[in-house]
Amino acid sequence: MRILIDLQGAQCDSRFRGIGRYSLSLALAMARNANGHEIWLALSAAFPQSILDLRHAFSEHIPQERIRVFSIPQPTAEVDPANAWRARAAEIIREEFLESIQPDVIHIPSLFEGYGDDAVASLGVCTKGYKTAVTLHDLIPLLDQESYLPNPVIRDYYFRKIESIKHAGLLLAISDSSRKEAIHALSWPEDKIVNTSEGSDAHFQVLDITPERDKSIRLQYGMTRKIVLYAPGGFDSRKNFDGLMKAYALLPSTIRAEYQLVIASRLSKGSDDSRTKLYQWRDQAGLKEDELVLTDFVPDDDLVILYNIADLFVFPSKHEGFGLPPLEAMACGAPTLASNTSSLPEVIGWDQALFDPHSPPDMARKMEQALIDSAFRLSLKEHALNQVKNFSWDSSAKRAIAALEALHVKNQAASALTKNTADSEQMQSSQNGIHAIACLSRTASSPDSDLAKAAAAIAFNTSTKQNRQLLVDITELSRHDAKSGIQRVVRSLLLELIKQMPIAYPAFSLRPIQFDGHQYRYANRFMARFLKKSADEQKNSLDDIAEINQDDIFFGLDLVPPLVTKQQALYQQWRAYGVQVYFVVYDILLAHRPDWAPEEASAVLSAWLDAVTQVATGLVCISNSVANELRIWLEQNPRNRPTLPTISFFHLGADLVSSAPTKGLPKNALTTLDLLKKRQTFLSVGTFEPRKGHWQMLKAFEDLWAKHIDVNLVLIGKQGWMMLPYAQQLRKHPEFNKRLIWLDAISDEYLEKIYSASSCLIAASEGEGFGLPLIEAASHHLPIIARDLPVFREVAGEHAYYFSGLSGEDLSKAVITWLDLLAHDATPKSDHMPHLTWAQSCAQILPLILRPSKEKL
Repeated sequence: MRILIDLQGAQCDSRFRGIGRYSLSLALAMARNANGHEIWLALSAAFPQSILDLRHAFSEHIPQERIRVFSIPQPTAEVDPANAWRARAAEIIREEFLESIQPDVIHIPSLFEGYGDDAVASLGVCTKGYKTAVTLHDLIPLLDQESYLPNPVIRDYYFRKIESIKHAGLLLAISDSSRKEAIHALSWPEDKIVNTSEGSDAHFQVLDITPERDKSIRLQYGMTRKIVLYAPGGFDSRKNFDGLMKAYALLPSTIRAEYQLVIASRLSKGSDDSRTKLYQWRDQAGLKEDELVLTDFVPDDDLVILYNIADLFVFPSKHEGFGLPPLEAMACGAPTLASNTSSLPEVIGWDQALFDPHSPPDMARKMEQALIDSAFRLSLKEHALNQVKNFSWDSSAKRAIAALEALHVKNQAASALTKNTADSEQMQSSQNGIHAIACLSRTASSPDSDLAKAAAAIAFNTSTKQNRQLLVDITELSRHDAKSGIQRVVRSLLLELIKQMPIAYPAFSLRPIQFDGHQYRYANRFMARFLKKSADEQKNSLDDIAEINQDDIFFGLDLVPPLVTKQQALYQQWRAYGVQVYFVVYDILLAHRPDWAPEEASAVLSAWLDAVTQVATGLVCISNSVANELRIWLEQNPRNRPTLPTISFFHLGADLVSSAPTKGLPKNALTTLDLLKKRQTFLSVGTFEPRKGHWQMLKAFEDLWAKHIDVNLVLIGKQGWMMLPYAQQLRKHPEFNKRLIWLDAISDEYLEKIYSASSCLIAASEGEGFGLPLIEAASHHLPIIARDLPVFREVAGEHAYYFSGLSGEDLSKAVITWLDLLAHDATPKSDHMPHLTWAQSCAQILPLILRPSKEKL
């Protein structure tokens, strides 16, 4: 059975109240106790900040592909009548989205949402509600309309919800009290409502609070004495704040001097300033300023401690659907008193712990007894720990699932409908939604902008796994091919992705994208040039705005640090929507050696590393060495990351022919190549940077030349940062263009010929992510002298001669030793060094980024 849970109650403003805790806790318990059933979640894109947290919360229980996100035209909050058309359209769009998932049953943990925010909950608007179960928390506004439905707007909203609930096939009551309310107030059939009760999260338990933690939390929330705690779980008149303060004021002055009344509740601001009201009630009751402490919102980790250190927990609410806070307090061992009304006697389970919430004197007598009678207080604590054993979310979940199973069996017996395939039903669903919105537009005016929002929402919601995109970021390459090592990687892998994707992963469309300064666009024009399409095709190619769908995969192949850092929020939003976000990590050298680059560049790359480790689903490194360094860096740099990215690695390819090689030879190419062949030629390939070992190589070869060893040193690479003095020294060197040759920004065609004409590659870099020249040299059977780095050992193994040390003499000795080995044909050979083609490199990457989305977040 496929059970779909609409979890907006854990996303919207209700997440700060008991309803939000109920929605999340029950859904988690249902996922834990699924017993072979498929649990799916529907989340609203209107609350992106909550989606990643919920994905993480369910990551151990539900495959990520079963957490679906739907979009609506915003704003829809019904407190503003101007939102009416969008709210009605959103109801249609949401119902059609839920149907597109093909659930056997739908559970709505909180239907009465969307008055003050953009939550949308309905049933029966354009789909049948017989397969839907709705949790009924209470009918308090219906029973007390004067207090809770004071104006036509909220009244219309509420009664529309009441009409909506009547379409449900099943109600799940959270208490026997709320079950009876539905039967009597709604004339609801007794066989269509089940009491599933509630539970207390395992987080709420008796803790051993250290004196230091006790002191710090009291200081944090302004508590200076023993505490009588009230955590109301909301703020409205039934919570009986004024009655509690009147009762507290009736306590003997000696008790009030010893204790403070602490109200742990999120406080509203603006026209409905709850803090101001609470202070007014305090003053009217005659309490002193220091007798009342208002904490405002308290996170769960702190709330557990408050429950544990409370000398008494009191819950004076006049009406509850269940009453979760007193159950949580009891789970933490707090002596607990509560009202004798509605559901609270079910929760408390002991008449001696109850009082009349309408009688401040009765409340005061019971509080005084609990505070001065140590035997009674001990009995309250003992009873609390026994009573909570009767409640658990797992038990509630099992009852809920059993009720949903019965609903499904009933529906199956009553229905002879034949299911369509997922795609055809989803298409039919979207068409129904479009038709319903068209009808809505004929009966109510709506601006074109709202119609556009509705259309965009439908398009997002109806994307399927059959049109998934692999979005490859080639922003830097599309702007300027710097012909660096990284750009060669990007070019090569892009070509291979084009070749391999249609065959290996036909369900995906490969879509290279670029950022235009404001948004991502499909890089159609660049790709037309890159693939050498006809002039007309290049001219007619348009870079349309990229449409991102929740099953897509983003692959940051290009290295664009400033962009990634600035667009963290965008990638987080994509992650929330269900897009998997991957980045290639070429190295993290500057995290360890910021002195290898200008301060500004080091800061940019440091910010990039922080960003990708915050927003990525996974990081794909170009070597195992980089992957290990990254794991260590993450351990040493713990940030407030909701989840850690997966870390994997692949190896680069070596065949220049498959890297979209650049062409062209300079006029003096033959002369230079002849010069290289006259003597032993040592080749270095790489941009001039402080880490690359260029200064050491120059000093080493000056030492060799001084010793009358006739060899060439050929340097291929552009002048990079902090290397202007080096470039100037090269040009002034007496061996320049003789035995010291610098070739700047040459084509790949020329590089191939240089490799073939050289005798040995020197890899003197002090730090690398991979070492692409090593495998390029091996593909030309060129011997290798390499610095003894872990990454070079990983790439070259026993097929290179290794040296250590940072002085010119260290390297010149290594070259002399190597020349002696060469004379005896004893140098390590690179001929059989394992290396990949770009096709093989790409084949390594694809399973790493196109892994099934059911993997944990």
